[in-house]
Amino acid sequence: MKEKEVITAKPERSESKLGTLLIKRLLGRILIDGRFISKKDLEKSLALQKRTNEQLGAILVRMGILDSSALDAALSIQRDLASPEDAIKLAAGTRRLLGELLLQARHISKQDLESVLEEQQKTGEKLGELLKRRGLLTEGELKAVLAFQKQQGIEKPVTRKLRLGELLVATNQITRKQLEDALKKQKVSRKRIGEILIEEGHVKPQQVDYVLKLQHKLVTAALIAVLSIAGTVIPKKAYTAGPSISGSAKVVVTARVMPCAQLKILSQSMELVITNRDIARGYVDIPAASRIEIKNNNPAGCLLVFEGLGGPMNFIKGVYVRGGGREVYMESGGWMTQPYTRTPMTMELSYRFVLSQDAKPGTYNWPLTISVRHV
Repeated sequence: MKEKEVITAKPERSESKLGTLLIKRLLGRILIDGRFISKKDLEKSLALQKRTNEQLGAILVRMGILDSSALDAALSIQRDLASPEDAIKLAAGTRRLLGELLLQARHISKQDLESVLEEQQKTGEKLGELLKRRGLLTEGELKAVLAFQKQQGIEKPVTRKLRLGELLVATNQITRKQLEDALKKQKVSRKRIGEILIEEGHVKPQQVDYVLKLQHKLVTAALIAVLSIAGTVIPKKAYTAGPSISGSAKVVVTARVMPCAQLKILSQSMELVITNRDIARGYVDIPAASRIEIKNNNPAGCLLVFEGLGGPMNFIKGVYVRGGGREVYMESGGWMTQPYTRTPMTMELSYRFVLSQDAKPGTYNWPLTISVRHV
């Protein structure tokens, strides 16, 4: 098979005879990005999922870690977070400054921002340009976060999913009719939608506060998705603090190497064949279906990400992926951690697809896509 090299920056959409398989951002990733749950919570729930085959969200709700309305809200934007264009359209809430957005996304530290702002006062440069020069932001990331910022200030956004009123309806705090009436009154009064709904007695202040916190978490998850997808690798370069200096003055030079992970697919099965015998035993094994090569410069390792189940392939309940001495189980998607190695790492991946009672014998397009992301 001809080698195909993939440098992952964003999930792809793959076409098949069965229809379009829409790639979704991993639910666990969204919940961690929005700080709905901790990494330890996710690890516990994934370990339990491996034993029970339950959906991840259902496990988190049953464990009392996540409430059902927050889960529904996160699931409602899962597909939107698969591309930067769709994720940017989710921007909501009060328009924030560039530095504030980067802090919200945990993309830079407070110390980074304070240092850059201090230099900005001396040089008069734009904040974004300074962040790029210091290696704290790439050109692609800057454009993406500025587009997100601009979308926050739009009065009539393309999508209203994360607007306060829509979230109040989605979480069953108010009805659609109550929201429509409040929006009409807002055009005249110019008050905030939450204030109007409280004045009308449709909600209590505590309900609005809850949904505002939910909105902040979802917007944060969307912002982090935008930056992670838009991020590009930049070469190691030096940064000189301040304007050019002549004479014998000392020049402070710092550098930051951006994490880079690359995936090369050396060989890949293109079809999934299911027989009556497979259906009878409830699964189909595909040994050594993928052979890949990973390059990674991050000592923290990287994530090997699998996406694509669901949609037309909903007769697949889940899949076990084995490779490199590890095994993971996933439903709509999941990931496998990979350690850092100085040289490119080659590995084979084997799969066990768990079938539902609705499965039918036949030959199907391969249902999974593989990508790598830095930790």
